Amino acid sequence: MPGAATVVIPTLNARDLLAESLASLVAQTVPVDIVVVDNASTDGTAELLAERFPDVTVLRNAENLGFGRAVNLGVAASGDDVETIVLVNNDTVCEPDFVERLCAPLTESDDVGMVAGVLVQKADPRLVDSAGIELDRTLRSWDICWNRPTDELAGAAEPVGPCGGAAAYRASAFRAAGGFDETFFAYWEDVDLALRLRLAGWRCVRVEEARAVHAHSATLGASSPVQ
Repeated sequence: MPGAATVVIPTLNARDLLAESLASLVAQTVPVDIVVVDNASTDGTAELLAERFPDVTVLRNAENLGFGRAVNLGVAASGDDVETIVLVNNDTVCEPDFVERLCAPLTESDDVGMVAGVLVQKADPRLVDSAGIELDRTLRSWDICWNRPTDELAGAAEPVGPCGGAAAYRASAFRAAGGFDETFFAYWEDVDLALRLRLAGWRCVRVEEARAVHAHSATLGASSPVQ
């Protein structure tokens, strides 16, 4: 794993889900620093973090700033010595070797700037939720292998970029690109960043073994009007 890694998790009113996610990160096979960016939760998230996860850095916003702005704040707070930024959603539970496996390609290849992990569905972990992002000719984005069995991952296309719910970025590349475009409040910011990083010459790879269980769209609700 290249240098120090920081995991950034934006959250909003997902106290119990966040607790599960953080517990899985604390138990990783490699040490990680964790930054939680709280978008003004009112469900006891602050108390949970103080009581159960005192070593986690917490940034508390006065209002919901959205996903991209929250991530950018977390990255800014991670320090200049951090070489790898890992993003996970607050509704994911990571396997113990998730971070170690996800970050490995950044050490192995100098042209890799982003890495996609694999999210599997909480309702049925045999099914993929996202194995990275692919695009059609209109630049519409799709989750690779969505709702397909995990044993089909071996033949899946190389991702354009990672889904923001299970991603690793070379910190220098992330910062040079300006991070997420904050005009995207939620969704599509990972697609936009992936395209900018590819235009800058960076490649994305997927690590099939870097897996996390995802409670799909637990914050806004899958296919909800708000989403």
